Amino acid sequence: MFPTKGFKAYRQHWEDQASFMDKAPWDKDKILKLTISTDFDDNLKELQFSNHSLKRENGKNTVRLKVPYNYFELDDFESKSLDLLGIQENWLTDISLDNSHCSHC
Repeated sequence: MFPTKGFKAYRQHWEDQASFMDKAPWDKDKILKLTISTDFDDNLKELQFSNHSLKRENGKNTVRLKVPYNYFELDDFESKSLDLLGIQENWLTDISLDNSHCSHC
């Protein structure tokens, strides 16, 4: 069984959805970018983000995550993602869908 919250839960949920649909799980052109206040550093540690996903930039924590191939078809994708990740909205200073610049995503 996989964790109910955190990076692993997020990844497992979307991979399970894609396998059900017989499609590749991840969109290659977009990422979900979350900017999180440093007030929540301890909370972030518990969510087990990889060093590739979590960076400290300009005094804030930035989490970049792959998004499912059909993110644009999903109702309230951002809220569902925050729920899976275990991130509360009050932790965020910004949330956006950005173009992916990752060569191995």
